[in-house]
Amino acid sequence: MRKKLFIPAAVALLLCATGAYAHLTGAFANFLVTVNDESTTERLKEEVAQTKKQIAELMPQIAKLEASYKADQQVAVDKLQFYSELGLDTWVTLLLQEQEPVDILGSQWLIERNLDAYMAELDKLYLAYKQLVATKETLEGHEKLLAVIEENLQARGAFLADNPELPIEQLANYLDIDWMAEVEPALLAILAKDRALTEHEAAAWASARAVSGPNPYRLDESWLNERSELRYFFRSDHVYVVFQKPDLHVILIGQVLEESPAAAALVFEAGFFNGFLMPETLIEELQGFRIPYAQLGQLPDAQVPLYLQQTSGGLIVRTKE
Repeated sequence: MRKKLFIPAAVALLLCATGAYAHLTGAFANFLVTVNDESTTERLKEEVAQTKKQIAELMPQIAKLEASYKADQQVAVDKLQFYSELGLDTWVTLLLQEQEPVDILGSQWLIERNLDAYMAELDKLYLAYKQLVATKETLEGHEKLLAVIEENLQARGAFLADNPELPIEQLANYLDIDWMAEVEPALLAILAKDRALTEHEAAAWASARAVSGPNPYRLDESWLNERSELRYFFRSDHVYVVFQKPDLHVILIGQVLEESPAAAALVFEAGFFNGFLMPETLIEELQGFRIPYAQLGQLPDAQVPLYLQQTSGGLIVRTKE
């Protein structure tokens, strides 16, 4: 962020010529509305409050899941140790000691029932473990999102502190210059790159992680984050996209919607640049990633017609009824 305001000659000429700012157009004029309007940060503050609430709700859930899992895990370990020490040879000896065929069959039935019950317990334990891991991942995702939202809000305070007592018009101009020179070209290029990536590799994205269900596919945010210069945070209500450079911080908020019967796309509905609400004219220029359904439909076991459902940490492939 520049500490001193630089006004391009064309803008300076415009300011001198008009003596007022009523005729300014574009993002510069739109930013005038938001620079000193604290209410424009309301959505970000609501997201902070909501995320903190979700974190608070998850903490006791994790503690309960951990306690339950550890107790069941110890039982499973004890049983596994028992079966290991007893060994297959012991089971065979017990069977051979039986004289009557009916006794042999009865012993075999008891052994099989015992093992079946134990395997069912292990399955239950594994599901408990997966639930615990998923809940922890959700918590970690909320915590990371909370941090970046707070960073964006802090950027507003830093911007105003670096430019004290400047007229609102100059503050807005400063934002506009930074956006056009240092943010917009880079952000548009990265979004276009991500869109091309997901259009061509949607199947690879979905295949990276299997889940249970009719369509055993999930598109994890981690896959996209490993390949993008942006950071994506998927939640059940919205997707948050973060672009960050030294002293420049952008959060875009959107949803994955059905663009057409053939594809879904990330559509942005709001954005904040250094804590200032972005004008709609800027949001309209930004295109998020796009996922063709045809690629997903060709995956093994995929059931069509399908759609994508947002969830914490990614997108789940669902079948339309």
